[in-house]
Formats: sequence, structure tokens, C-alpha cells
Amino acid sequence: MLPDFSETHAIFLRRRSTLFIPAGTGQLPETFLQAFDLNLAELGYVASQRLRARLGTLDAQALTGVQAWMWDILATQVGGHRQHTPLFRHFPDDVPSDTGALWIRKVLTHFMQAEGQPCLQCGQRNTTHVLKPCQHVVCDACFDGSNYSACPVCEHHVDRTSPFFTPDQALPLPAERVRLKLLRLGDDLDAGVRALVLSMCERKQVMSPLDTGDFTTLVSDYGLDVLASIPGRIPVRENIALLFGTLLQRCEPGAVMAAAAAHINTATDVIRLIAAYSGADPALQKQIRYKQVPTSQVRGIKRFAAYYGPGGFGHEQSTCMLEVHVKRFKVARLSRLLRRELLGLLDRLPVHSLVEDMLRHQSYWVWVGQFLHPDEYRKRYPQVAFAFSVIRKKGVDGTPAPAFETYYTKLEKAVMRKDASAMIALLRQRPGELARRFDHALRVADGDSAASAQLLAAFATCVAQFSTPVLLTLYALLPTRAHVGSTRIFWPASNIVTSVVAPDHRPALPKAVIDQSLALIERALLARFAAKPHFGDVLIDAALADIMAPFNERTASRSAVQLPRGSTLAVPQGKKARLFLHWCEPQDGDAYANSDLDLGVGFYDEDWKLVGECSYCELTWRGRDGETIAISAGDLRNAPFPDGATEFIDLDCELARRHGVRYAVMEINNYSGLPFEALEHAFAGLMFRDDVQGAHFDPRTVALRFALQGQKGVFMPMVFDLEQHRLHWLDVYSGDGFEYNDVETSDTAVKTVCPAMIAYFASGVRTNMAGLALLHAAARAQRVILRGDGMQAMVRRDGEDNAGFLARLRAWNANEVDVVTILPQQPLFAALLDADIALPENSVVYALRPGVTAPTIAASDLIS
Repeated sequence: MLPDFSETHAIFLRRRSTLFIPAGTGQLPETFLQAFDLNLAELGYVASQRLRARLGTLDAQALTGVQAWMWDILATQVGGHRQHTPLFRHFPDDVPSDTGALWIRKVLTHFMQAEGQPCLQCGQRNTTHVLKPCQHVVCDACFDGSNYSACPVCEHHVDRTSPFFTPDQALPLPAERVRLKLLRLGDDLDAGVRALVLSMCERKQVMSPLDTGDFTTLVSDYGLDVLASIPGRIPVRENIALLFGTLLQRCEPGAVMAAAAAHINTATDVIRLIAAYSGADPALQKQIRYKQVPTSQVRGIKRFAAYYGPGGFGHEQSTCMLEVHVKRFKVARLSRLLRRELLGLLDRLPVHSLVEDMLRHQSYWVWVGQFLHPDEYRKRYPQVAFAFSVIRKKGVDGTPAPAFETYYTKLEKAVMRKDASAMIALLRQRPGELARRFDHALRVADGDSAASAQLLAAFATCVAQFSTPVLLTLYALLPTRAHVGSTRIFWPASNIVTSVVAPDHRPALPKAVIDQSLALIERALLARFAAKPHFGDVLIDAALADIMAPFNERTASRSAVQLPRGSTLAVPQGKKARLFLHWCEPQDGDAYANSDLDLGVGFYDEDWKLVGECSYCELTWRGRDGETIAISAGDLRNAPFPDGATEFIDLDCELARRHGVRYAVMEINNYSGLPFEALEHAFAGLMFRDDVQGAHFDPRTVALRFALQGQKGVFMPMVFDLEQHRLHWLDVYSGDGFEYNDVETSDTAVKTVCPAMIAYFASGVRTNMAGLALLHAAARAQRVILRGDGMQAMVRRDGEDNAGFLARLRAWNANEVDVVTILPQQPLFAALLDADIALPENSVVYALRPGVTAPTIAASDLIS
């Protein structure tokens, strides 16, 4: 009998490479398990001895079911669950070398080739075929039907039963050198869920979309039982809303609200809860809607997209996509009991803070007030009725609402007056605001020694109340503020990253102030981490210096490897990089649902001058000697449900470098049709291949796989620095138009965003994972083992405090370290780039990429 697997089981298989499966009563023949091993190896995995022994107790039918379930989960991780047939099925062979000549041939065929007539190109008779539904007449002597998977003329998918096409040939797996990842047998699923829910609730920054999805799944599966796993305080407000909003969707409101009351203490908490319960984003960011309207109706309006109808801009039949920002969401049904509970939570708050908090999200509250009906309960909840009269700017009787000055109004007035003392007095009231505006407050003080001393005193008083992510941000940022920067990057609030690059006009901060602030921050971080469980040994990969500590996780792409934005990875030499893009249109989409996404690579020299491209415009990009640097598998211009469409580009990084290319930028452009987030699914990624022949898609070689999201039409996920043999993970969208995007039109965005982001992260303005791990090690360990070319260890001296140990760890004097050949047998804490080393049982492990050791924590857990 097949075990009963839930979504919770899938989460642990994806996140922890762990399978919880009850023992059976049988004993399968070894040949059954060997077949299971072979099928699992095709995805790059191998079962541990314990898991294999447990699987051997199942019957044959159950083993088959387990294998199918595991295959689906693990293949989905890397994109292997979809069909991947490019336009040119023989790719990387038989791709036309002259894209211009191919385009002319397609245009002539489109306009002039008629059914039953000799071929315009070769003059042969009885060689043409009419393809359906596009009705293009193609010649099988001029276009190779064994190579094409779609219409050679319009590149849309067509009926493949036409005699023009020959059947697909099954392609074998490539000959690859693969390091298999270990799958383990779990012992206690409920204990694992409790630990995972607790760690997510203790996070001190907003969760990534992937973590958010897993968290809500766990809460849905376990219902009210999950409340036993939550801590007494949940630091992130959005996580409170996700927890109790999800429970409200599944459970009795009275029980949920009784538990939620202890965690909700602001009006914004309440509206976040309503949003999460309604299935909306509790971040309360502006919702973007798009209208397709005649351009004649939007002249003079700046915010419209670059999609114009057949008549061109200004023609009366032209249309454009108008971007509209809306501060509302579809509110789920609120029962009378739930409305009373919500209004009761609001009414217990101090009236001044209630009104001020509601004014922060005034538009949302005006909208949600239509469903809460506060006027019906104005006698029972008078403070709520008063607050709604303020945000609506009038009372029930129509009289104007009283004037109200918010905290932020007072703060901005102090800034405008350059009144540092008033500003500092206000910031003291809200430590989080003091931390976020510390740099700004120092500039307002503008060298006034008394004001600077007052600000530092406030900082020292409040530093213990700052959140860990904010402390780490200041810890990395402040050293860079000792000098004037050239550019500055802003990260606007959004569901995707569209960074804004601007000149940095800020004056440098005094070094003495920076040093005093850093000492206070370091002391606070060490004290905070010292409160966590201690270990005899901590193992740290030196390579984690190139991996950023996570920040702005709300905008991170859903990916198989949770690589934080700004990180860099080594590009393995001797391998070809195969980029891939897959997307699929909705099943019930209309005519506008046809969507043409394009995968491209722009090649840039040292000065970021575009020197070449590989895309639909130029399928093959060659060097001076005719060698192929990059080659595309062709441009597919629609992706019908359910198979979708896939595009590939093979890139020879070493050959490109020898031909003067410094940077190769992967670009995904939405040329026409639906935005990324409106598609059934859309993802892209990267493989590193020894063998480019055989199967086009090899799950074993996938290094990165990430989802496409958002409305914007240009995505720049990564940049190859060919001179340094590094890959920069940027995960950034451009604010360009919604249509007609390609490598050439995206050139300005690439030159603006990519160099600025690479320089931004290289400046040290963000904490890296090695630095974060060292802070933990200095606060929690007796010995620190650093793994690079080999392993070396440094031991804490007798009586040495955490700050002193941290200083020695950073200096890493070769005269004070010992060579380590064998790891200790007792549990340790490890922060690894690759989990390619066996560690003792019950060790606490962060690993970017899975391997022989299962990670037990995520990067965000180190910031909790």
C-alpha cells in the first residue's frame, strides 16, 4: 500500500532531503531496489542505506508509487518535470548559421508561397505542406522537418501530425561527471514540523516567497495544533498575519482569534491579518493592475507601456497598457463573529496610536471599512468609530474629522528645520526608526559635536532593541560611509526587485562616529548570538565570503538553490554553460494569452560596450576565427498548454573570454503577450555540461533554477564575469516596457543596472555569510575550523572574551592555527557552501547546496 504523503512530506523532501516513510512488512528483491537506484540517479540523487533498507520493506506497488511521487517532487525542483523540446530538435547541431538569410527565407515563404505551387526557394514540386493552424506552406527540401519542432515560418506550435515533421527520437542522457546528493530517512515528522515552524516564526526578516508558501502549507496541514510550536513572540508582523490568517481560512474564528490576540498590538497587524485571511499579500504594498485602452485616452499620461497597436502611436486604433496602482484587495467574507473580534482588537488600542497607525495605510482602511461596518458598532467600539471618522475625513453625520498630526509628520518637520535635537528626541521613541535613519540623522547633525554626541548616546541606549537584520545592515554599511560614494542603489518596496541607481550626493560620515557605532553594534550582535546554544567546534567554508547574507527576501525568486541576491559563484572551467527558459500559457487563455518570451545573452567588453549577442536576432555568435562562442536552440513564439515551450543557449565561457568578452549577461525578455506572473508557469536556469549532446535537459547538471515573476518585461538574473570566472547572481528586473523587449533594446538597462549592482555588492555594503558565521563562531564556540584548500583551526584562549576571539578570527594569523585532518565526532555547527562532507549526527548545518549532509537550518535562521 502506498504511504499517505502530504504536502508537508514534500516540503521536507525539498528542503531537507529527508523522506518520512513507515516500515512495511515485506522484503523486496534486490533487483527492485537497484532499478529504484538507477531511476533516482537520473535526477542526481542516491538513497542512504537506512532509507534504502526502509524502502525494501514495501511491496512492489508501494515502491513504484513512492518512486513516482519522489520523482515528481525532485524533478520539479530543477525543472525536469516539464517537456523540453526546442525549436531545433538537433540542437546544438544543425542550427542555421546565417540568421539573416533564414529570416529572408521565412518572410518570402510567409507572403508569397502558395499551396500547390513549386517551392519559391528550390523550385521543386510536391515538396510543400500546409501546416495547421497557421496555414503556412513549407517545403521539406528547404526546411528540415526532422529538425524543427514548430512552424519554420512563424515559429508557433502547430499540428505535428503533418507529414512535414518526423517523429521525435529519444535522446540518451549525456555522459556527465555527476556528484550524487544523498536522500535520508526521517524519524519523526511531527518533531520536524514543530522545529521548522518555530524557526520560521523566529525569523527577524520577511520570508522569501518559497518560505512563505511552505509556512502556509504547514499551518494548513496542522491547523490549530501548530500553535503549540510557535514562540511567545513572533518578531515579523507579516509572519503573524500569515500564521493566523491561514488558520482563519481553516479553523473556527473564535479559537484562532483567542490565540492571535496576544500577538496583535497595532492596527496594521489587524489589516495584515485581514489581507492574509483574504489570500492577499500582508505586506500591504500597492497592487498593480493593467488596462488596455486607446492611446487617444491616455495622451499626456507618462506611466504607460510600450505596446502599440498595428497603426502605431497616435493612430486612432492604437492601444497601450495603462498601469494603475490600487491600494485594495478582494476581502474574504467576514462573519459577524469575526468582525466583532477584529473591531474588539482595534478598540483596545490607545486611540492616538490607533489613529496614527490607520493613517499609515489610509486607503486600505477606507476600503476594508466597507466590510467591517464599524458604524454599526460605534457604541460598543467608540475608539474604532472615531479612528474611522479621521481616516474618512468625516464622521457619520458628515461633520469634518478633527485635525491629526502623525509621528512621521513631526519627524519630517524636524528634518526640514534641520533640528537635530528634535529629530533625535523623536527617534528615541521608536528604536527601529532610529536604526533605519541613523545615517540620515548624522547628516542632519552636520558636524555639530553636541548633536552627534546626543545621537550616539541615543544609539547606545537603543542598540539592544534593534532587530538583527538592521544591525547587520548597519555593521556592513557604516564602514563604507567613511568616504563619498559614486553611486547609490535604492530598493523600492515591491514584490520583485527593480533597483534604482542614482548618484550618491551624501557627504562622508566622521570616522570616529563610525568606529564608536560599530563597536556598539558588534557588542550587541555577539551578545545576541551568545544566547544561542554553544558548540565545541564550528566549521566554516571560506568560500561563503562570496555568498551574501539574505536581505529583502520578499523579492527573492523562487529557486531550487536559495542563493541570496548579490552572491557570486565559481564558474567551473572546462564545462559549457547551457542556459534554459521554459514557459507555458494558461489553459483557458484568450487570444492575448499567446506569449513570446525570449532567452538571450548580451556580450560586453571591459567598458560595458555591447560587442555581440546570441538571441533570436543572431542564433549563432562566432569569434573572429569562426569558432562558435554561443548558439541558440531557436526562438519559439508561443507556449500552448500543457507542454509550453523551451529555449536554450549554449555558451563557451573560455572561448568568449579569449575573444575579448569580459561580461556575458543572461537576459529574459518578454517580447509580447502576457506578463511573467500571468503565465501558467515560467522558469529559467543554468546547467554546466561536460557533454552538450544527448538529452537537451539534464536534471543532474542544473546549477540554478528560478521562477519568473512580476509584470515587468526584462529580467537580468545573472552576469558571467569571464575574466574572474565568476557568476554574479543579481535577480533584478528592469523598469522597461512590457512589450518588444530584446537584447538590443535592453542595452541601456544592462549598462545602468548590472555594473552598479556588481560594484555595490563588491564594496562590502552587505554582510556575507562567512562574516555572519564568524560572528556566531566567536560567540558560541571554543574552536573554529576554517575550510579552504585544507582545514585549519583556531582555539579560544583561556579567559578570552567574544570580541577578542572575533578579532583574532578575522586576522587569522598563520602562527596561531593548527592543521585539521579529522573532524571531531561530537555534534558541531557548520556553515558550508557545499554539503560535501559527512558530519556527526545532530550537527546544526547551513549549506547552500545539498550533498552528503542534510542542512538543518536556512541562512535566515542565522539572523534570527
